[in-house]
Amino acid sequence: MSRRKLAALAAGSILVLAACSPGAGTASPVVSSAAAVCGETAAGGAVAVAIKDFSFEPATIAARVGQVITFTNSGFEPHNATLDDGRCSTRTLQTGERDGLLFTTIGSYPFHCTVHTQMTGRFTVAG
Repeated sequence: MSRRKLAALAAGSILVLAACSPGAGTASPVVSSAAAVCGETAAGGAVAVAIKDFSFEPATIAARVGQVITFTNSGFEPHNATLDDGRCSTRTLQTGERDGLLFTTIGSYPFHCTVHTQMTGRFTVAG
C-alpha cells in the first residue's frame, strides 16, 4: 500500500475514532494544537475589557475556554490586543469600536497593543 493511501487511511481512522469517542456530538473548544490558542471574533462576550487612554481595564483578565473576551475602545487613539507571541489579535479598534478574542486552549498569555507597546496585560484562561 502506498504512503498516500496509508496516510489517508490513518486520517480517516482518527476521524472515526473521534466521532465515536465519549462526548461525540458535543462541541469541545479545547484543541491540541499549540499554534491555535485563540481567534478573533466579532461576537459579544462574557468577559468585558475597556481600553481607556493607554491601558487595558482590567489588565489581568480571567476567562474560561470558550468564553469571548470583548475589548471596547473608549479612548481617542486606535488600539488592539495582540498576544506577545503574535498567535492571535483583535483588529485595530477606533474610538467606540469593539472586537473579541475566543480562547481554545488553557494557559496564561501575555498580550500588548501593537500600536502602543507600553500597553500590556495578561490573559489567564482556565478549563
